[in-house]
Amino acid sequence: MSLPYPKELVRSLEFIAELANRRRDAELETAVSLREVCASWGFPGASGATRADLEATWRRIDQIERMWDAERDAVAAMVNRIFEQANARPRLVRHDDFDWHLHGLPHGASLADAIAVDAAMALGDLVRLDDLARCRRCTDVRCERMFFDLSRNRSRRFCSTRCQSRTNVAAFRARALEA
Repeated sequence: MSLPYPKELVRSLEFIAELANRRRDAELETAVSLREVCASWGFPGASGATRADLEATWRRIDQIERMWDAERDAVAAMVNRIFEQANARPRLVRHDDFDWHLHGLPHGASLADAIAVDAAMALGDLVRLDDLARCRRCTDVRCERMFFDLSRNRSRRFCSTRCQSRTNVAAFRARALEA
């Protein structure tokens, strides 16, 4: 099944979830770790990231997580706020394996602003499509990692098979104790 999303939208949302999850897991503690995760996802402009860029990105990740968890109208307002804060000026670009798509800031903008605007544009598209329900949190109470649900019927509940198995084992053991 093919979803109605361009691959750059899906990639942006998965990248944002990865950044937030790495921060939550204390795997985004240094400028080097930020440069590495950005490089692994092909996110431009991170090769010279400093500690100041990392701290600014953390603040933006906090904003992005609030958008991820918010209701549609609130997300729209937060998207507009990020656009204003970063002085976003979208333009069409084509590069690498991606066809024409929007970039929100010119080359050379701060990394934190570029990440925030990219996330805001992707979440803004989901607001327009009324499909924010695909931005999910793992239902394993010990986890709460973010993920973008690409399942056909929006039924994915866990970020990984590890969390799904852990939850299922815990439920099995609880039922066994009751019996």
